Amino acid sequence: MKLVSETQCASETVEKYLSEFLNDTIIKQKKGKFRIVYAPELEENVLEFYELLLNPTIKAIVIVLLKSENPLSQIELVSITEKSNPSISRGLKQLLDKRIMQRNYHAPYSTYQIINKEKIFQMLKKTQPVINENFDKFELCYPQPKIFLDIHQ
Repeated sequence: MKLVSETQCASETVEKYLSEFLNDTIIKQKKGKFRIVYAPELEENVLEFYELLLNPTIKAIVIVLLKSENPLSQIELVSITEKSNPSISRGLKQLLDKRIMQRNYHAPYSTYQIINKEKIFQMLKKTQPVINENFDKFELCYPQPKIFLDIHQ
């Protein structure tokens, strides 16, 4: 749907050209919860990162953790992102499973931080250039990540 809105063409026209490009292997697609069309030279880990960031909660968690100089607890992430506790919990689990972030255990809570911020910034540059270019304008306190993400989609 993003291609339809970006090109301002009818969905039938976009679908026609997509099928031609796919047949000629000019582009590739990955089907899952979302259909992702991408250049064949794109690395698999970058594609997986892009797919992860299609989830707005995960996108908010990544942006907040990138901006934060200190590890944050789940309660802090809930407060900053204005997402529900179960939603943050699911997002944290996915990011931990993909080894994008690490958990630091403290009694009686845990904090989370991005493992390799440079690598994440490189992938953001390839997959989310608008966020990457406007990252300096984002403040951890204001605007909230939700507002930031709505403006820069």
